[in-house]
Order: sequence, then structure tokens, then C-alpha cells
Amino acid sequence: MARRKNLINQRNKFYIITNGKETEYNYFTALKSKKSTYDVSVLFDNADPLGLVEYAQRFIDESNQVWVVFDVDYTHKDGRLIPALKMAEETGVKYAFSNLAFEVWLISHFDKCESELNVDAHKRLLDKYLSEKKKGLAYEKSDIDLIKKYFLPFYKTAINNAKIVHQKRKMAHEKLYGPNSRPEIWKWNSCTTVYKLVEALKLSEC
Repeated sequence: MARRKNLINQRNKFYIITNGKETEYNYFTALKSKKSTYDVSVLFDNADPLGLVEYAQRFIDESNQVWVVFDVDYTHKDGRLIPALKMAEETGVKYAFSNLAFEVWLISHFDKCESELNVDAHKRLLDKYLSEKKKGLAYEKSDIDLIKKYFLPFYKTAINNAKIVHQKRKMAHEKLYGPNSRPEIWKWNSCTTVYKLVEALKLSEC
């Protein structure tokens, strides 16, 4: 058993699997330029959180870490979110969520995102921050060059901002329900744990 555990730890492959065909896929593909400690593969799968976790399991045996990235949005109402979280925890798949959408993580590159916002408000806020960088600049989810130039240089800021907000949500929940209760992440509007994934990549700047 010890020998098998050692072999797993030595594996260098790091998978990121997302159901975001444009923004998430482009962001993590661009982020690879920062040179992770690992051999990173970014994959797209057109599935909800439960489907992503099921798909991710095929890569467990060949990798050091496997992450799925998804938006919470409607998945809790559909009864697919909690089973996905439980399956991930039982099988060793790691997950990074955003509520409502991945844009919460993007906003974190500029400021802490704590207010309850809908998707339209996310875009307006991103337009505001980008126009402050360059007059007339607006958010376009499929623009990978925009991500490279105006978001990636501030990924460490995003880590700090997202971590602060997530920890506030977590502490408030534990105060009410105790430390061993399942976090009700579907209620945590404007919260993301993508920072955990980015930290796990162990990036360098060159």
C-alpha cells in the first residue's frame, strides 16, 4: 500500500475539466503560460457537475490531481449538485465552484466580489473594471487575448480576494450549523473556490 501511495504522489499529470467551453477553458489554457509544477491538461466536457465528476474519474489513476470546475447556478434545484460533491469527495476528484458564474472569479482579479449579483451585473462590473484599464474596453467571454492581458497579471490578487470572501461565507455557515455541516454553497452568491485550484497548480512566472 505504501509503495502504491508513493507512485501516486510521483505522478505529474494535472487535469482541469470544465463545462465552460469559452471563458473557463480559455482562462485555464492561458494560465498554463505561467508554468505549473505539473504537466497540465485542460479538458472540456459538456456536462453538469455530476457528469463532470463521473467523467473525471477516468483520469484519477494516471494523475497527481484531477479538478472539475463548474458554476452552481441551477444545479442544486435540479438535484445534481450535492450528489456531485459527495461523489467527488468519495473518489478523490477535487472541485472548484463559482456561484453564480465563473465571472465571480474574474471580478476577483480587480476587487473582492461580495454583493449578491446576477449574471448581467457580473458583465457590467467587468466592463467597468476593464474600461478603467483602457477606455472603451469591454468584457467578451470568448476573447482569450483579453484574459491574457487584463486578467492573468492579477491572478494573485484574485486568489487573495476570492479566499477572503469564501472564508467569510464558510465562517458564517459554521457559526450557525457547526464545522462538520455541509456548506450550502448554492446560497453563497458571489463566492468562488477557483483560488484553491490555482494555488494547487504551483505556478511560476517564467
